[in-house]
Amino acid sequence: MNIPSDIKKTATAKVTCFHDGECPICNIEIKAMKKLDKAGNINWVDISQDNDALADAGLTYKQTMDRMHVIDENNQIKSGVVGFLHIWKHLPYYRHLVPIIEKAPLLLALMERIYTIFARYRLPLTGKKQIAQ
Repeated sequence: MNIPSDIKKTATAKVTCFHDGECPICNIEIKAMKKLDKAGNINWVDISQDNDALADAGLTYKQTMDRMHVIDENNQIKSGVVGFLHIWKHLPYYRHLVPIIEKAPLLLALMERIYTIFARYRLPLTGKKQIAQ
């Protein structure tokens, strides 16, 4: 899916990552990745705070609550594990894992399955209720 070129990105950001800033489980990983993103390659958008960015990207709050979404350098949307892998390509340490995972289709499929289960149950696990926006 192509995203309008006017999507808000920081001057140096190459990709945009939409995440739920109110999810304590998600925040553990996002905070770790933000610390590694010293080059500012990623525009981190907290979907609980920035509905305009979602609208600009053509995404709904429900879509981004159901699965993490990333907009790549070519304004293409990636979600789930593929989205994570795209973010990881821009981070030290993580970037070394990407080729291994991409060359192991069974590992990629397993990771996607685990992520899908996590995404389905993360709200009940955290006690957060999804608010329709």
